[in-house]
Amino acid sequence: MRVYDVIEAKKHSRELSEEEIRFLIRCIADGSASDAQIAAFCMATLLNGMTQRECFLLTDAMAHSGEVCKRPDFDGIFADKHSTGGVSDSTTLVIVPILCSLGIYCAKYSGRGLGHTGGTLDKLESFPGLNVDLTAQEFEEQIRRVGGAVAGQTKDIVPADKRMYAVRDVTATVDSIPLIASSVMSKKLASFADILLLDVKYGDGAFMHSPKDAEQLARLMVSIGRAAGRKTMAAITCMDSPLGDGVGCNLEVRDAIEVLQGKKSPLAELSFYLCVKILCAAKGISQEQGYSLVNEAVRSKAALQKLAEIVQAQGGDPSAVFQPSLLPLAEKEYVIRAKAEGALCVSAMALGRACVLLGGGREKAGDLVDHTVGILLKKRTGDFVSPGDELAVVYASKENPQAEDMAKSAFQVRQERETYPPLVYKFIGSEESVCSD
Repeated sequence: MRVYDVIEAKKHSRELSEEEIRFLIRCIADGSASDAQIAAFCMATLLNGMTQRECFLLTDAMAHSGEVCKRPDFDGIFADKHSTGGVSDSTTLVIVPILCSLGIYCAKYSGRGLGHTGGTLDKLESFPGLNVDLTAQEFEEQIRRVGGAVAGQTKDIVPADKRMYAVRDVTATVDSIPLIASSVMSKKLASFADILLLDVKYGDGAFMHSPKDAEQLARLMVSIGRAAGRKTMAAITCMDSPLGDGVGCNLEVRDAIEVLQGKKSPLAELSFYLCVKILCAAKGISQEQGYSLVNEAVRSKAALQKLAEIVQAQGGDPSAVFQPSLLPLAEKEYVIRAKAEGALCVSAMALGRACVLLGGGREKAGDLVDHTVGILLKKRTGDFVSPGDELAVVYASKENPQAEDMAKSAFQVRQERETYPPLVYKFIGSEESVCSD
């Protein structure tokens, strides 16, 4: 068998056998498949698709292309939440400490920001000294001691995905739903979570622009997780506007801490919703009971204390957990004001791009991130504004007219209020339900 033959088969829309898929992934992982061959396979898959069976086999082969994380040898329920990427999406910093404070273990491998989306690892590094590069032994020991850990995956986990993603990124094949699903789920199957909750974004600031596409991706990932024996669920959520009030690492960490201190916002709403779904699956309780537990974890400061424990366990200074103003913001400030009267609409994509231009994100992997820059919202989508009202404050480390112009373009004032989609479009679990549940 040759890699050429596998590409030829997919070029002609033939369903690949398990043997062909595992052979291809072995060749990608060991380097015997060239970047050109990987690109050809990815383009053939983008154009011709894959069956559900092929997607599972591809994901499973990728998950086992390197090290597979051993489940810790102590009892308990392990949960993981994954977001497909958005703007001001800091739910991990809220969800993990809440769940850990309620006895659910969270062994979470996260990524860094790229393009207009932020990365959890970058945000965690807002805490001075915090280390996200944990060995497998350090990772397991921290979970045992503290209940949770958030770290970057080692280079030996899912190496086939790393090669494929790098090729997809430069060959316009990132948006293939089978390849997105296998990339996300291979990393989850290489870990040991009992419960997987996928937050699949759609809208202006997401990779999936329509709820229909997001639902197709969500259902495929859920089917892969279930086929692997994991309790897998998905929430399809709207990312037309930023989830939190801050865009940029330090601002987003401040935002998450304020939610754990009791602040109400869309970030709090979605974080609590996802927490409750995991608690219901883990403990067999009702949503009402779940919300009661989550609200008490926040009210009692147990979740806030747990975040401090996680930060300290990973070598970080937890002072900012109790005093978020200790996280510095860039010195140059620019206020964006309304120029007309009407209902405000805020674009997540434009603010995400503005943050990258400020230096708060990455154009390409390896770029340095300035944690102090960003945009702080003073008004949100749907708010009624008048001329001169303060809409946002831009924090910059230097004069940056291009970034300021991009930030200003994110705010549109319309004469009539529009009907906006709910934060949660649909939930896919043991039974399906819409936001009103």
